Amino acid sequence: MPGHTPPRRTESIVFHDLQQGGRTEDLPSYCELAGRAGSTLELGAGTGRVALELAGLTDLWANDLDDPLLEELVRRAEARGLSVTPVPGDATKLDLGRSFDLIIAPIGLAQTIGGRRERQALLRVIARHLAVSGLAVVAIVDVDEVLRECATPAPRQRLRARGRTFVCQQLAVTETEGGAQVTWKRSVHRRRAGRPTSRPIAPVVLTYHRVSPEDLAADARACGLHAPHVHHDPGDATSLGSTYCVLRPIGKPRPSADAGPDGPT
Repeated sequence: MPGHTPPRRTESIVFHDLQQGGRTEDLPSYCELAGRAGSTLELGAGTGRVALELAGLTDLWANDLDDPLLEELVRRAEARGLSVTPVPGDATKLDLGRSFDLIIAPIGLAQTIGGRRERQALLRVIARHLAVSGLAVVAIVDVDEVLRECATPAPRQRLRARGRTFVCQQLAVTETEGGAQVTWKRSVHRRRAGRPTSRPIAPVVLTYHRVSPEDLAADARACGLHAPHVHHDPGDATSLGSTYCVLRPIGKPRPSADAGPDGPT
């Protein structure tokens, strides 16, 4: 975009954290599940909003397409004395040659990677890596709720770091054919020789494709998975609600009765 520059490496990390918005309401359920799983794979882990909470509970492998974000996740984990195995690359193309007791795709990933073809590719990756008695959780949002709750621009978010002020604002969402488009306006501000300067950063644009729990369950069946349990979290004043679709391998044994509930509760 004319007049805008791409973010530098450290800037992309800060803006990613700002765009996450401090969401925490899904963490207790993921932690409960990870505490019962010997191994866990998180798809689309970013800088570790979820992963850093799980790393002390399970053998955690974390995937992301963006190398700087994944490297920052590992750095933060090491600073806390935690171990994370990084898995760089496209989540729809992974083939790690091993299985996991728990696989999670936190909110947004299944809807922002693309349309049905990409979503099914993601589900095939999950099916390929899920242990015979394993469990996967894929979180989705209601696009109509996104359009309703994000109809006006959100308040600006600011973070002061390294002598600069990072500003990020989610603009009013726009409806697209089959989804909703969310844009974040970004800029970096600092003082040089006592004078304020600002640098506009290229905006981030994400398209959330409309996916219902029924759509996801149908796609999952086509990929060798079934969805025995769906849980909806209505959210609160600071975050959108989410629907958590629990997936298991078709025709594979379930855990024993003392293994705990099927998914987020």
